[in-house]
Amino acid sequence: MGVELLGQHAYDQVSITELARAAGISKGLLYHYFPTKSAFVVAVLRQSREQLEQRMALDMSLDPVARLDANLDAYLSLVEDHAAGYQALARARHGEDAAIRDELAEGRRQRVSMLIDFAAALAEVDRAQLESPTLETVLVGWLSFSEEVVVRWLAEREFSRDQVRQLLRRAFFANLASVASVDQTAASKRLAEAAELAAASPVSVSP
Repeated sequence: MGVELLGQHAYDQVSITELARAAGISKGLLYHYFPTKSAFVVAVLRQSREQLEQRMALDMSLDPVARLDANLDAYLSLVEDHAAGYQALARARHGEDAAIRDELAEGRRQRVSMLIDFAAALAEVDRAQLESPTLETVLVGWLSFSEEVVVRWLAEREFSRDQVRQLLRRAFFANLASVASVDQTAASKRLAEAAELAAASPVSVSP
């Protein structure tokens, strides 16, 4: 609802009346449930984030590489179907409203935690052996990179969806492999070896 409107305009350029109209309710009813415009936008973004996370949930029945490929496929399918909403999420992440930034930051923390679990499964080690500030940092970096790539893809269409998926996939495995250059542990070395093998493997879902 309101997330599509936010995808088309900056937060401070959208009035509460416009948000209420986009949500299909009166301004009075909106204020009844949400005391401020910020509170409403946080609720809208939380719903959008939760929908994104549901679509991107990792299928634990698949092997790790197939799991990532399916995840990327679901991710690109969703953002292509809901481009305005995704662009709203990306824009809001860098906005001035602290409550909105905090909501999106929590979503990113959850995503990083899920990817750490994935990395441990890929390396076939316990999470505790692998988890570190280095791994967390490269995963946050990859998520930021991915968001920027997708926002540009949605706006410019310079690449095909398959090309975007290849960029994100190769960058992800390269980031995982780079952890061993700082965390010189047996677990990080296993991760680097597994990531390099995974990067060379064919995509396990159809374009």
